[in-house]
Amino acid sequence: MEAESNISIVREKSENPPSVYLSDVDDISDIDVDDAVDKLHKTITSKPVYDEKRSIFNTTLDLADAESTCECASTAVDAYVASVAQEKQLWESFTTKILQKQDEGKTVESEYKPSEEQQAYLSKGPNLQNFIRGFSSFMDDGNAFIRQFEMMQDLQENLKNCCQFDELQKQQNCISEALANEISIRK
Repeated sequence: MEAESNISIVREKSENPPSVYLSDVDDISDIDVDDAVDKLHKTITSKPVYDEKRSIFNTTLDLADAESTCECASTAVDAYVASVAQEKQLWESFTTKILQKQDEGKTVESEYKPSEEQQAYLSKGPNLQNFIRGFSSFMDDGNAFIRQFEMMQDLQENLKNCCQFDELQKQQNCISEALANEISIRK
């Protein structure tokens, strides 16, 4: 019944559009802002108008009684929201304390010192400077190899072309000699 009343209201509104147009308003200050806000609020919060045609894709669900069925879910959500708010408060207090310590001139330092065994292991490890130095020589060797490889490919291509040319010349000479011998035999 409610859907039918909404449909009839929509039909009446579409048949009888408002008689006031923006061009009819001489001064924008004549528009009542509070009235416009109230109309907008009513439009946003009003119940949806149901169409006469229905399908699975344009069905509007009425979730008004869904709250009563999901009280256990809402308590879990409320508990989660409360824990998130508490965690946020703890994080804010932590960051505030850190900032205050820095403002007081105290620098935040790490108090961790490796043991002698760990320090010996770290000192035996690779040195960044040596690694960078070695990487530079490796890159130089790699670039030199690439240049030599390109030169060798060019040389190999030229050698291949020369061999093909020589082979074609030999074939042409053999064909020419065979044709010359054949012509001389016929005479």
